[in-house]
Amino acid sequence: MRLRRLILLTVAIAAAVALIGSATLAAPKVTLRAAHYFTGDHAWNKGLMKFAELVSQKTGGRVTVQIFENGVLGGEADYMMNLKQGTLDFAVADPTAGSVIAKELDFFALPFIWQNYDHWRAALDGEPGAAYAKIIEEKAEIKILSYWGGSTRNLLACKKPVRSIADIKGFKLRVIASPIKMNAWAALGAIPTPIAYLETYSALQAGVADGMENESPAVLQMRFYEPAPYITRTEHDITVRPLMMSARVFNKLDAEAQKAIVEAASEATQVARAAELEQGKAADTTMEQKFGVKFYTIDKAPLRAATAPVLKEFAGKMGLTSLLESINRLAK
Repeated sequence: MRLRRLILLTVAIAAAVALIGSATLAAPKVTLRAAHYFTGDHAWNKGLMKFAELVSQKTGGRVTVQIFENGVLGGEADYMMNLKQGTLDFAVADPTAGSVIAKELDFFALPFIWQNYDHWRAALDGEPGAAYAKIIEEKAEIKILSYWGGSTRNLLACKKPVRSIADIKGFKLRVIASPIKMNAWAALGAIPTPIAYLETYSALQAGVADGMENESPAVLQMRFYEPAPYITRTEHDITVRPLMMSARVFNKLDAEAQKAIVEAASEATQVARAAELEQGKAADTTMEQKFGVKFYTIDKAPLRAATAPVLKEFAGKMGLTSLLESINRLAK
């Protein structure tokens, strides 16, 4: 009798294991779409290619990530809205493009929030980054899988280099029409001058603006160094460009796929960040050695002191004062 029960139990366990195995094998294949605004040689595309490769490996080919580069699925504002609605699966973008969805997405537009790259990395990979991701998922239904970016934005000048805060007084600076950026530069004594991105080159040539601020790869690509050959390393912004996923889409996936995506995002981040740093250095070298661009340093302490009240004010308006304080505590 005992032997018969043991045989029946063994058969039942084997049947259950077979059912589980067949369910796993029968799990449907999924194709997900990832979008970004730049060309195939950009750091974000390199990161996404690694991400797609890892997701496929970790799911045995069951989940495929298709990459759409060069803005073929629209602009960054489109990405953010589509992520929220669940009509796009992944995107790498400037989160401020989604500020109409949630004002908190403007947070990383705050200038001088980072002391240096190590501070940037420690905060984003630590508790502040996790806390911010939770807020954005709750407010915007967008899941931040990891933080990419890391390029530094600097100040370009047309006529003469900016060497101190005194040189910024009365400086007509091309900016985007962002209250945070405009108020911050006004606090430094500049005259913020909103100009459309594609009109910036001609505005610099015509003297409508005395200079602009941007990242070196973009400066090289758009040849902004021609009308503005003096670059001061203000490093007022170290870019935050998250790898984001629609929370609606993520929550519909099975646990295995979710785990694979989270792990793949973490691993691909190292590729994306390294590529972005490399591109920035290469752009600086090309501009300096091939085109004669001059680079200058500046004492950033007075700039930080002047803009600190702006950061505090805007963080307060977003309800993110505690987040800003937690980031500041990590500064060395």
